[in-house]
Amino acid sequence: MIRRIYLDLDDVCNTLSMYFLTLVGCKVSPTDYGDLPAGSVFDLADIANRLLGEQRFTRPSFWEFFTRDDWASVPETPEFPWLLEQCERLVGRENIIIATSPTKDPDCAAGKVQWIQKHFPPWMHRQYAITPRKWLFARPDALLVDDSEANTDLFERAGNDGCVVLVPRPWNKLGHCCMSLYLVECFGRLLAYQGEYKSCRES
Repeated sequence: MIRRIYLDLDDVCNTLSMYFLTLVGCKVSPTDYGDLPAGSVFDLADIANRLLGEQRFTRPSFWEFFTRDDWASVPETPEFPWLLEQCERLVGRENIIIATSPTKDPDCAAGKVQWIQKHFPPWMHRQYAITPRKWLFARPDALLVDDSEANTDLFERAGNDGCVVLVPRPWNKLGHCCMSLYLVECFGRLLAYQGEYKSCRES
């Protein structure tokens, strides 16, 4: 039984990686992950350097480039409204928490909060945790929805088989999957399991 959901923000609810690549001058769509080079790993500084054709950024200098307004103005993913609706169906509004990792720049955290207030409904405006230690929330009845394999692997181990949904992105093992079809299948199974669990409890 899933009782609580931890929902990643960047590259799940929004298209941060693609948008930030455009801000540093890369000729890619701000929303289309298909524009990433083949074999991309999750290191945006390296991807930016490859796309720009020069070693312009180190990892620290890449993340220092962005302002509070940049963090606040990332486009939504097409799946975001549907994804939030499915999370609400699974556990109810009060049991969804946005879990997002910050950089060391305070403007990052402030921009993320602005994004939450702009794009999420009012009932979600104070339901967030800004931390890279997402596995601290892991437990058998908790679900993490994230695009990072490192995060989902740690969550599963820390939560004694905590439940995860790995969102397909080019840098993870599901990069070949159709995002929308995969999420529909995953949440369909979760909703069916919730219904079966409740039926057993009531019988």
